[in-house]
Amino acid sequence: MSLTRECGDCHLCCKLPEIPSIKKESFNWCKNCTIGVGCNIYSKRPDKCKDFLCAYILGFTDIKPSKSGFMIFPENEMSYNHKIFTVYCEEYKLDHFIKNIQKDYKMLNMMEDDWAFHIRYNNNDNHLAIYDPKRFGNELKFVNREEYAKVNT
Repeated sequence: MSLTRECGDCHLCCKLPEIPSIKKESFNWCKNCTIGVGCNIYSKRPDKCKDFLCAYILGFTDIKPSKSGFMIFPENEMSYNHKIFTVYCEEYKLDHFIKNIQKDYKMLNMMEDDWAFHIRYNNNDNHLAIYDPKRFGNELKFVNREEYAKVNT
């Protein structure tokens, strides 16, 4: 896979997702990141960091995380099977999530192909917002992740 983009000034992957291998909690800056500069251990960063690619870097979207306050990515192989993007979004940016998604023609095409978004918006693993226009209309549905998983498996 050839990547067409670079991170540049974006470092939200150093803040939003959890990285257990270095004991980094979600929604907290990594101790190895200098905000505005980037990773201080880039050449020796953990494999989990090396392997991470967001939807912007992969070219699935033109929405740059540092501009929108959220980061979209296919979490694992099951993401492709179930057509679900994982999103980490700063809670105060949730109000603009749908508007930003709808401005991006690549994301609109993904939604036409039945892709949905499961949004983590704080460090409580059970808080989840879902944007799935085909199932829930044009709004975010807030659910308890554990209860939602039981009903949808």
